[in-house]
Amino acid sequence: MVTYMDFELMHSAAKLVKDVMKVSAGEEVVLTADTASDWSVVEATARAVAIVGAKPVIFLHQTPVGVGRAADPYLPVRTLTAVLTSADTWIEYNRNWLLYSTPYWRAMEVGKLKYICLVGMHADMMVRTIGRVDLDAMYAFQRKLAEVTRRCRYMRITTPAGMDVEFENDSERPVLVEGEVQGPGEYMLFGQVDWAPIEDSINGVIVFDGSVWPPEELGVLKTPIKLFVRDGVVHRVDGGWEAKYFERWLRSFSDDNMFRIAHISYGCNPGAKLSGNILEDERVWGVVEWGLGAQSSTFRGKLGSSASHTDGVCMNPTVIGDGEKIIENGDYVHPDLTELVSRLRTAKRR
Repeated sequence: MVTYMDFELMHSAAKLVKDVMKVSAGEEVVLTADTASDWSVVEATARAVAIVGAKPVIFLHQTPVGVGRAADPYLPVRTLTAVLTSADTWIEYNRNWLLYSTPYWRAMEVGKLKYICLVGMHADMMVRTIGRVDLDAMYAFQRKLAEVTRRCRYMRITTPAGMDVEFENDSERPVLVEGEVQGPGEYMLFGQVDWAPIEDSINGVIVFDGSVWPPEELGVLKTPIKLFVRDGVVHRVDGGWEAKYFERWLRSFSDDNMFRIAHISYGCNPGAKLSGNILEDERVWGVVEWGLGAQSSTFRGKLGSSASHTDGVCMNPTVIGDGEKIIENGDYVHPDLTELVSRLRTAKRR
């Protein structure tokens, strides 16, 4: 029996496996899922892996409480580590991510794994953010956006909600184009360009007014959360009950690094919408997102591991790099991006 979006989902899964992850015949591909994952997505992807002649392995476990290393007590760490360190490709469909968990760090240390983080992916989201996106236009836009950003030494970001933060970039650090797989390494869903500014240069007020996750009690915000940042460290959190809850959650780890800014990202997936799933929220067109806590080694920053990690989304930003606007009120306006913006919007309507 055909179920909801069967055809569209299978097309999206095949696109992910073949065109995004570039899985080839004979590869051993691990799909991790917890009991809160969308099983239809897992099954469709496993079929797509088998169709290209690779070998799918589904690893299902209980849903952890917490993410990253905070998830370790709920995971079969030894078994999962053994599986991931032996695999060629890992597609993560957990709702509560294994990114930055002990099995993740050990698997990435081996250096031969292709890993993509697709946490909380469900059928409708997969169709909108993968199946219906023009990959060539998406990658071209991301590369140009990264190029524009890479040239910027000093940046300032403001929003209508009151964010006003400035920082400097290190020209030796990469500006990452997500989802463009080129051999072993850590990858994220496309529609995001991210980097780590010079950590102790980050000063001002960051305002989350889109969503925050984790903790899972938050998601789409009803009231803004204001983070007062000095030299890359959050020294005060203001707002309503969500801000108070967020601060208590950060403090619960007894880890000072949870209050440090780890990275910043642009959102630019034309199919993404604010939903409460942070994987999608941080890719909404024209948002910026800040991460706190654990910092991936791919950023080449100086924070490293931490007890956990969290991300917050800021709506309708104006981003200025070295005096030139890149985003204005949530729209990409830099002259180097105009033609590619038109291409992506046209592709979205098809």
